[in-house]
Amino acid sequence: MRGLLPTGVVVASVMMVMGCATGKPAMSTADAIAKRQQLMKDQGAALRSITEKAKAGQVEAIAVDADKLAKTAKDITPLFPPNSLDPNVSRAKPEIWQKWSEFETAAKTLETRATQLAATAKTGDATKTNAALSDFGKVACGSCHTPFRGPEIKK
Repeated sequence: MRGLLPTGVVVASVMMVMGCATGKPAMSTADAIAKRQQLMKDQGAALRSITEKAKAGQVEAIAVDADKLAKTAKDITPLFPPNSLDPNVSRAKPEIWQKWSEFETAAKTLETRATQLAATAKTGDATKTNAALSDFGKVACGSCHTPFRGPEIKK
């Protein structure tokens, strides 16, 4: 039958159009894992800094790190493209994609709680800031890590 395009040409064309429509090429699993692991390391460093500043009584200085957590929380979900799993290097569980809306909510919880912490820290009120910090890790981080992160990878 003349006039029909080979299947490969059609598929390639659709993929190119989709790449143009999103403005970005699809991220490979390896790239997604590397980028999200770096993001989590940066977030861990910010949380450690917050804890150290709280212990030192540097309440207002916490705001910078809390703002960083709020900003980077927005970057979490794009770093989990569908099925970007590799249990040899990543602790991400399949439940992330099976319960995507819950995963998005968990990332939003981090953003919201970090924004609230930053605002509270900027007031300089140590009592309120420490209260906001009291369950921050459990709620802001744990709402994602508990259901969606697997056990340590044994090397």
